[in-house]
Amino acid sequence: MEKFLSNSLLIVSLELSKGQVPPLSSFVASSDIRRRLLGQLTTGPKTPTELAVIEDKHVSHVSRALAELRMRGLVEPLNRESRERYYRVTNQGYAVYLIISRTIK
Repeated sequence: MEKFLSNSLLIVSLELSKGQVPPLSSFVASSDIRRRLLGQLTTGPKTPTELAVIEDKHVSHVSRALAELRMRGLVEPLNRESRERYYRVTNQGYAVYLIISRTIK
């Protein structure tokens, strides 16, 4: 897992040194809610309801953003429970978050 993360960061560093922003980073950065949810999940797994309370958003808005992040492999569910499913950030999602946090201040 650490090898994947360090390889992802190396590729990202090369892209940034060339002035390129990786496509997934652009996708996340283009939406405040996606960017904020990814950041929240870097601190540990949370449910859509917890994220909605933290971000002061409707749970359906959070669930839609999580589905978009999940489709791109940036977050993943920890359990199969349909209600109160916990999500966590993937290694790829964490790498994207690091890129965004370095480029957007």
